[in-house]
Amino acid sequence: MNTSEVIIIGTTVMLTMGILVVILVIFQQKQVIEHKLVLRDKDLKQQKERLVAILQGQEQERKRIAEDLHDEVGAQLSVLKLNLNQLQPLLKNENGEQEQLKETKDFTDTIIQQLRFISQSLHPQALENLGLSQALDSFCNLMNKNKTVKILYKEDGTQYPVEREKALNIYRVVQELINNILKHAQATEVLILYESTPTVLNISIEDNGNGQLLRSLDISRKKTGSLGLKNIESRLNIIGGNIRYLPGATGGTIAEIRVENFQTAEV
Repeated sequence: MNTSEVIIIGTTVMLTMGILVVILVIFQQKQVIEHKLVLRDKDLKQQKERLVAILQGQEQERKRIAEDLHDEVGAQLSVLKLNLNQLQPLLKNENGEQEQLKETKDFTDTIIQQLRFISQSLHPQALENLGLSQALDSFCNLMNKNKTVKILYKEDGTQYPVEREKALNIYRVVQELINNILKHAQATEVLILYESTPTVLNISIEDNGNGQLLRSLDISRKKTGSLGLKNIESRLNIIGGNIRYLPGATGGTIAEIRVENFQTAEV
């Protein structure tokens, strides 16, 4: 074996070893990256599970408070109203007693109405009994009785059944968006459009306000303590939905919610 052959063989061996080292390094790096991805996915899954547990705990507490308000306070107010009705024949007109009684009855009716609104906001019973679309319609009717903003609700008539957890989270997202509109948009009208296909649910919320809602959302993203926007994004993230905000044609804001695979699984 001459010198040139030795050089060629040595060079080949060195190149082969170099290639093997490179392949080994790449393989190790791939394993490290895959391990990091597994850890990240595991951490994200744990975070999601913790968030779901927190939200479920909140909903259970809201349900308990709503039931207490309805069963205890509501029942007591109903008894009070009945007693006021029984007092009416006993009072005289001369001293304005019946007028005072009427004012008290009206005030009691207002309290009962507010109590129903609070109870419905805490735990939407219509959501369990009638489904998401009807619950949103009921929510809009309650808001119209208690707020200065007129809310118009329209649905396309294709009411596919929405899985319970997704329906609740979507309902809370709509609630939070309406609250943001009331706080920031200075709107007089809000239009909610509910549209669905067998695979996709779309809900559009448009206000005729000053457009400041978009600005307030941008500011909220920069704040570490902005719970409203985080609640919206967290709830949609849990159910695989998304939301986007657009400027409205009349100067207000449009929020578009989209959720895929929303239907209740067939048993």
